[in-house]
Amino acid sequence: MTPQSAGVALVVAAMAVESLAQLLLKVGAAGGAACLLPRVRSPVARFAALGRPAPWVATGVAAYAAEVVLYTLALGRLDVSVAFPLGSLCFVGVALLSRVFLGEAVGRIRLAGVALIILGSAFLAW
Repeated sequence: MTPQSAGVALVVAAMAVESLAQLLLKVGAAGGAACLLPRVRSPVARFAALGRPAPWVATGVAAYAAEVVLYTLALGRLDVSVAFPLGSLCFVGVALLSRVFLGEAVGRIRLAGVALIILGSAFLAW
C-alpha cells in the first residue's frame, strides 16, 4: 500500500469514526436511547445506563479523540489540500447513520448531495 492510499484509508476511517461520534452526541443531547429507532433501542435497553445521556456523550467525546488520532496519522501521509476535502465524507456517514439509527428523513435532494460528495471525494483520492 502506498503512503497516499494509506492516507486516504486513514481519512476514510477518521470520517467513519467522526460520523459515529456525531450520532453518539445526538443521542446524548436528545436524552439517551429513547430517540433511537425501536429495533435499535431494544438491544440497547438491556443496559440501564444507556437510557441516560451521559454515557452517550462520553463515548462521543472519546470517538472524537480517536478521530483526531486517525486524521493526524493521515496528514502525515497526505497533503492537507487532499485530506481536508476528503473530510466531507463525514457528511455521507452522518446522513447514513442518522437514517439507519434515528429514522431521520434523507430525501432525494440530500441523497443527490451525498452522491456528489462521494464523487468529489473519489476524484480527490484518485
